[in-house]
Amino acid sequence: MLNDSSIEASYTRDRVLRFLNGIGIPARYEVGATGFSAGCRIEQGTLAVDPQCRISTVLHEAAHLAITPRCFRSLMDGNLYAGQREMLRRIDEQGLHPDSPLYRAVIQCSDPEATAWAWAAGVSLGLPGSEIIRDDEYDGEGADNRLALQMNAYIGIHGLAHAGFCAVRKRGKHDAWPRLNFWTQ
Repeated sequence: MLNDSSIEASYTRDRVLRFLNGIGIPARYEVGATGFSAGCRIEQGTLAVDPQCRISTVLHEAAHLAITPRCFRSLMDGNLYAGQREMLRRIDEQGLHPDSPLYRAVIQCSDPEATAWAWAAGVSLGLPGSEIIRDDEYDGEGADNRLALQMNAYIGIHGLAHAGFCAVRKRGKHDAWPRLNFWTQ
């Protein structure tokens, strides 16, 4: 029997999946989906989500796809490290300058940027911080990561800024993180 909190979580999870699909991150429910993170699997640039998956997990795994340039997203399949290595190999093969937008985007596709993106998405969706990052996540340092993100003192914020997603500080008419200039690379 569903209680009020599981109904609310289900409604929130539905909102998150609609948001992801709306910004171009294909996400679908799949009972039993699991990968690196319990309840969520990335396969060729698509997110498969178990209906009971934690919202924080959905946001973080989706973030890995969002910060990956669209032309490389299909490389994200199970083992993200293998996809990231292949992205770097292809960038190297193209001989791009380190300041080219694609090169900068590729080198900012690590876990801290995914965490910062997930936080920005959760804030934009109006989710409570404890739902975006749970206390028991990040080796039990979820509360510390939340605090760093709230204080704009988390390294992933700078990675997002270098990739063009946001500004670190408000400048003129441009808002700063956690507001993003765009949702996907």
